[in-house]
Amino acid sequence: MMMSIDRCLFPKSLIAGLVGLCLSPSLLALEVLSDDHLSETTGAGIAILPQDTYFVFRGEGANESKATLFSDRSKDTGYFNFIPVGPLSLQSQDTNKDGVVDGRDHSVGKADLYVYGLALSRSDNNSNSRLANSEDLAKIRSWGTATNPWIIKVATENNVPNFGPSNCSGAGDTNCQVSYLSLEAPLYEVGARDAAGEDAYKLKLATWVDAFVLDQSKTPTDANLYHLGEKPGSSDPNRANRIRLQAIWNNFSINGSRIQLFQTLGGATDTGGMSPFYNNTLGGSVLLRLNSGDSKGITAQSPNILRLSTREMTNSQNLQTPALHGIAAPTFDANEGIFIHNLNVNLVVGSLFQPIILGSDGKNFSLEVARIPNKAEIYKKIYTNYDNINPASNGGYYGSTCNVYSCGSNGNSLYQGTNATHSSISFGTTQYDQSKNLLTADKGPTAVGISFGNPNPINLPTNSPTLNMGSGVVDGVLIQHLKITTKGL
Repeated sequence: MMMSIDRCLFPKSLIAGLVGLCLSPSLLALEVLSDDHLSETTGAGIAILPQDTYFVFRGEGANESKATLFSDRSKDTGYFNFIPVGPLSLQSQDTNKDGVVDGRDHSVGKADLYVYGLALSRSDNNSNSRLANSEDLAKIRSWGTATNPWIIKVATENNVPNFGPSNCSGAGDTNCQVSYLSLEAPLYEVGARDAAGEDAYKLKLATWVDAFVLDQSKTPTDANLYHLGEKPGSSDPNRANRIRLQAIWNNFSINGSRIQLFQTLGGATDTGGMSPFYNNTLGGSVLLRLNSGDSKGITAQSPNILRLSTREMTNSQNLQTPALHGIAAPTFDANEGIFIHNLNVNLVVGSLFQPIILGSDGKNFSLEVARIPNKAEIYKKIYTNYDNINPASNGGYYGSTCNVYSCGSNGNSLYQGTNATHSSISFGTTQYDQSKNLLTADKGPTAVGISFGNPNPINLPTNSPTLNMGSGVVDGVLIQHLKITTKGL
């Protein structure tokens, strides 16, 4: 897959700040640090506090006034282009599975994808608008606070069990020390929030997507490139080989998210399902937190909605995209689509105890979430005991689920932690058992979850086309082992 990017508009103050930083005479040149130097780090880092922030991808053209920028969505056409490469396999083209691709099969094509008009701003609680109509309403006034900013840091974690049979001897055991580089979003606040950082919980993300089915037997300049017919080798200009999607998410945060990179520890052998491939290589972990907030007792009128819609109201150019062809960006029916209420995604992939490993056998690349070894010092930090979440009395199990209400035990009275090992995905009205840190879906008649055709699905007329599917929870997901490998490179 190839990717290209067109034009992205940022506030001039941000550009000026970056230029000023680069020209500052007090900056020092970057210096290469060895693993020995990194192991001696004490946790120094760089705090970042974005203020008055927003962006929108605009199409190429003359400079615009802010009044024009916020009043005219038709020019939100700056884009990413994802281009498929390589031929289709015989298996994918053989739709009737008789081992031959001929006129008895249906045609198959790859997708040429354009993601355009990407915008990030403060929410305006409108599930059909992509950006507020003024800078004052659109800007994220402070993404975090002075006491809870974004952080890039290098630190060292002690007492991290390695893959070998012996246990750690204490904080000074160098075989159990991991130095890591991390990028951390502001921590997720609990209880009363600092008003200065409240906008971080009211983000708005919006974009459009055009996907075109390609006839790979045609050249990129062929007029029939997107006219793939019903049968292989045929063209049909009347087929609408395109899908156009609008995606808008109001009122969510990424607070509590974190990415870590580090060198893995050693000790793994070919026994017990492990591999020496795990030893002293590039490791990482990801905690991705996309939360719309408390889901207990929500109503249909809640503005915390992720909306996906396809009913376009303006553009009839079926095989053209505003990203390239100079036509206006689309508008969509306000009461069409899928409305996902109070979506909370807390995804844990890897940890210092179970790293994500990027490696190669010399020909192909692999991305692997390491197996959990049969070593109590490791698996007791990963597995959880739902009947008793207190490690002092549950047999020493420290693992827990990250959800919108709790995310590990390393926080304090003001912030949630970041060391949970299990994932949670929920939408709609939910119930929370704090004693077990367990989420369940509300099964009552007024539960709100996924609705079709209207953002407010409760108390509608009986003949309304709106469908409310209620709420749902996927809780306590643990990746035991996962490996993705390229083939044929």
